[in-house]
Amino acid sequence: MNKTLIALAIAATLPVAAVADVTISGSLSSKYKNKGTIDTDSSLRVDSSEVLANGMTATAGFSITADTDDDTENSGTASLAGDFGTLTIGSIDADGAFQAGDVGGAVPDTTDSTSSTASTVYGVHFAGSAAGLSVAAQVNASSGPGGSWAEKTTATGNVAGTTAGTASNYAAAVASTLKTKSTQMSATYEVNGLSLGYAYASADAKDGNSTSHNGVNEAQSAVGASYVMGDLVVSVGKQNLTNTGTVSSDALVSATYTMTADALTIVAQADSSPSGDYQLNMAYAFSDNVTVSSEVDKGKTTTLVGTYAEGDMTFTVARQDDNTTDASIALDYGNADLTIGRVGARAAGTVTGAIRPAAAEYSHVTYSVAF
Repeated sequence: MNKTLIALAIAATLPVAAVADVTISGSLSSKYKNKGTIDTDSSLRVDSSEVLANGMTATAGFSITADTDDDTENSGTASLAGDFGTLTIGSIDADGAFQAGDVGGAVPDTTDSTSSTASTVYGVHFAGSAAGLSVAAQVNASSGPGGSWAEKTTATGNVAGTTAGTASNYAAAVASTLKTKSTQMSATYEVNGLSLGYAYASADAKDGNSTSHNGVNEAQSAVGASYVMGDLVVSVGKQNLTNTGTVSSDALVSATYTMTADALTIVAQADSSPSGDYQLNMAYAFSDNVTVSSEVDKGKTTTLVGTYAEGDMTFTVARQDDNTTDASIALDYGNADLTIGRVGARAAGTVTGAIRPAAAEYSHVTYSVAF
């Protein structure tokens, strides 16, 4: 027998490792503004999934994101799913376990900024359900190897790139990037359209939260119920802030009704907080090409959006709540998109407890590629 046949015979007797399904995706978007600035954002993500011999499914993924400010962040997540539920380790939603039990919507989602960017942390999350009962629990880790602020403080109390100052200056410089170790848990029970829920968090989901900011705070709990009757959803929720010394807000009662009649869709929503707020969203499709939508809040039209689509082109005009107008033309080339638009000036204002700075009007050309 020649050497080639011997090598093949030996290779055939060796175990072959299973190769998991791997998906690679990414995107690149570059925006040029007539003010002379170029903003380029890119991302790359790799995901894999494998069904194990015991029937459980193992998944893993990591992403790399970068922008023109050299703000690069690498994040990864691994999970194991089976009859017991799903266990996830890595980058997770900062308040995922808490929000799973806040069925009454008493506590807003934890966000990273006034632009409502979801906050993520590194931690461990578990979710499982059986016979209508669902439970969730997670532990959020502090960001960085230093942990708390006290462990990050240097001998001089300064952060790199800042002028000499006190430890309080250092704290202010890094406060927005720190995360707090937090334990969250929740339980919900569903039967015949009725959902009951309870949620608790031992610490802030994002460091620096307060009762005036969105998100989960220290030693906060929420209890609520939601009932679905056809197109009508009625919910009630109550939160408790035990460690802040602040009186907890009254119970939040809300109702949402959705009606669809041919080309018209109406969503009416009302709640008891902060002052008997109500909102009406309407959308009407004049044809397959033309759609108009509007949002009415407390009797005032806040937005009015018109869309015209023809083939690969979509033209959009939007009247914003501050009486400015945005307009854009988008061309769809499959994996690539080209957008030419104008963004109206924005006046300074207050958004979710924070000051929104004024912004000048500008035009832009944006080219995006995804794979």
